[in-house]
Amino acid sequence: MLKHTLAIVAALTLALAGCGTDADTAGTNGPAGTDSGTTTSSAPTGTTDSASAVAVSFTVEGGERVSGPEQLEVAVGERVAIEVTSDTADELHVHGYNKTVALTPGEPATLEFEATIAGVWEIELHDSGNLLTELRVTP
Repeated sequence: MLKHTLAIVAALTLALAGCGTDADTAGTNGPAGTDSGTTTSSAPTGTTDSASAVAVSFTVEGGERVSGPEQLEVAVGERVAIEVTSDTADELHVHGYNKTVALTPGEPATLEFEATIAGVWEIELHDSGNLLTELRVTP
């Protein structure tokens, strides 16, 4: 019975892991040639207009991030604006928030939302499965 229960728990854990890839467990140095720093917000909390959003930009080539921060940190209540320019068609996906935006080759796409859920969330390129950055939302 215990083995059966453990097998069910393991299967559920894998199912709930969602869109994870090997890139999700990679080291924190980021791809070669990238800005592997953290972008931390200094905008006032609780604001809702796009002028006060924490804005970050990324460039993607061949499904890999070539510019943009490895990590983005904001407080609950802040607005986040993520701009991505990709050389291939893909879809940007913010885990935890289930927000997506289509990426058209050569055209910047922006995804803007309010950070309402504290935690650490992957932001990935859905079609390629590669991790773009990590969103840390602090209480």
